[in-house]
Amino acid sequence: MLNANPVLFPLENISYSLFWRFPACILILLLLKKPLPLRPKKDLITAVLCLPILCLSGVLVSLAATFSGIAPPDGILSPEGIFQWIAVILLSFSTGTLEELYFRIYLPIRILELKQDTPNLAEKPILPAFFTSAYLLPALLFAFCHAYQGPWAFINALLAAFILSLAYIKSSSFAGIAITHSLYNIFVFFMAALNPR
Repeated sequence: MLNANPVLFPLENISYSLFWRFPACILILLLLKKPLPLRPKKDLITAVLCLPILCLSGVLVSLAATFSGIAPPDGILSPEGIFQWIAVILLSFSTGTLEELYFRIYLPIRILELKQDTPNLAEKPILPAFFTSAYLLPALLFAFCHAYQGPWAFINALLAAFILSLAYIKSSSFAGIAITHSLYNIFVFFMAALNPR
């Protein structure tokens, strides 16, 4: 999910979002050499359908972690005050956008190009397309990038990668999955605010 805790360093995370993550998103878009279409209605439908599934999987993993006996790593601190919530929202959207661009768009397209396959997802059935290395490898990489948060974070990230990848394959809606990922990140902080440690 997020690499740093915006509650502890709100100014640092705001500048990190503005001067590193958003420019990195622009760089990936330039490397793609084609614009990603924005279809507001389809993007909104994708986000509305995908977000509850992602939140439910996160809650189920959290419950499994609670009853597993394996101690989770230190939890996310809940934001206090408007400035910290602004940092959370900005970091959540920059993180969600960057990770979706890289793991769900850029890497699968590059892997398909290496395999001399077509990146046209509409011509492929959903599940066989997902289980190719073009989608499975980025999902595993995404999960490994979250492994520093513990084994349950790895499992949660892997489930999230499967959900978001399938949503993208089905809808071809980049904005929909980026919004979903970003709102899920905010949901995690909201849950931390409801359940302070």
